[in-house]
Amino acid sequence: MFETKIKFQGKEKTIKFGSWVTGNIEKLVNKEGYGNIELLASLIFFGLIMGEKLRASFTANEKLPFDIFDCYDWIDEVGGITSDEVQRIQDLYVKHNEMNVPKDEKKKEQ
Repeated sequence: MFETKIKFQGKEKTIKFGSWVTGNIEKLVNKEGYGNIELLASLIFFGLIMGEKLRASFTANEKLPFDIFDCYDWIDEVGGITSDEVQRIQDLYVKHNEMNVPKDEKKKEQ
């Protein structure tokens, strides 16, 4: 799993990416009309849930210490989608996906 720390709501929080996050992102991407900003905010949201060990609370529909709107606010606070901090999170997620996707290794026939 891939993780990093960010300053979120005035505190250091952990964002962690794993199969659970990817599964939730895949569900959202398949919805009609889902945009890039929504995808990014959701990536941060689910990464925080996993990183802060809140999956059981989320699954049980319990109140979390943040919501998706806080993630939109965080994106704005750090300088928007082109900021270094947002790019660092995106790069980490891409790296996670590259490491966890099977490679197509066809055997060459001789």
